[in-house]
Amino acid sequence: MRAWVLCLSLGLLSAGAQANVLTSGCNLDKAARNEAMNATLGVKGNCDADKLVRQQKEKAKAEVKKNTTDVLDKKTAGLKEGKSDVKATQHKVNEAGQQLNQTRKDVNAVARDPVKAAATAVLNQG
Repeated sequence: MRAWVLCLSLGLLSAGAQANVLTSGCNLDKAARNEAMNATLGVKGNCDADKLVRQQKEKAKAEVKKNTTDVLDKKTAGLKEGKSDVKATQHKVNEAGQQLNQTRKDVNAVARDPVKAAATAVLNQG
């Protein structure tokens, strides 16, 4: 029983250590420690200055791309809203022009034949 518990404990400890090595991120402290160890002992760790620079460069590139995309999306959305506003305004202008043309026709009809225009107006109301 004791041997079984010992094996289980060692297995869990080694699995935890392996998981930590696989998921550990490279930061400035680890890179500095590994570079110092490489300079003194000649043994290099998983994280070095080159890897740290590559990771930071990739992070910066992803952040710039994300922020650029966000800004472009906001600007594009504003342009789309502005475009729909222009269409709505153009539609209102067209309707006003049509109403103006109809009023002009009515005024011309009244000027030519006032009696007929009055009769037409009475018929249209009722």
